[in-house]
Amino acid sequence: MPRWIFALIQFVPLSLFATYAFWNGNPDGNRWETAFELASIAAIVQLLILLPQRRPVNRLVLAANLYLLLGGLAFLGHQWWYLALYDSLRESAIFIFMLIVGVTTTLIGSAGFVGVENSTRSFVLRGSLVLLAATAVALGLSIVFRGDRYLAAVWPIVGLAVLQRFLIHRAKALPSRAPTSL
Repeated sequence: MPRWIFALIQFVPLSLFATYAFWNGNPDGNRWETAFELASIAAIVQLLILLPQRRPVNRLVLAANLYLLLGGLAFLGHQWWYLALYDSLRESAIFIFMLIVGVTTTLIGSAGFVGVENSTRSFVLRGSLVLLAATAVALGLSIVFRGDRYLAAVWPIVGLAVLQRFLIHRAKALPSRAPTSL
């Protein structure tokens, strides 16, 4: 798949969710439900396209898709307790998913949270820790600016995506590490 198409489809499900939910102001219950359902379908389609690719799935996108998928499943399964948790967390919920994905991929994935292949483990670890720290700051911003979708979600997500692209670009400037075999 060409890189420009790969980059273009990264945040489509999350953008679809936000656009549908907030098109005419704050969403009511029905629009909120439909936004989750549409976005979770888009997330499934996106993951079916991205997971077979050789390069690692963008960890921020993976976290956003998990957030959308679980929200869609909660509506489908009438799991009101889970949806009440989403409602109480508001924008912070997506950053909690990002932290969970970040910690998990940093600990067990060779590409780390930053999603860099063929780089030294020390760079992957440092880059992942920087991205984790930035995600923790984004979570803090989402708490402080709760209810303001731009300051609590849009700009922090854009900032994390830009930081991740910077770290990936920086990793490409380093000498590559040859894959090791067992």
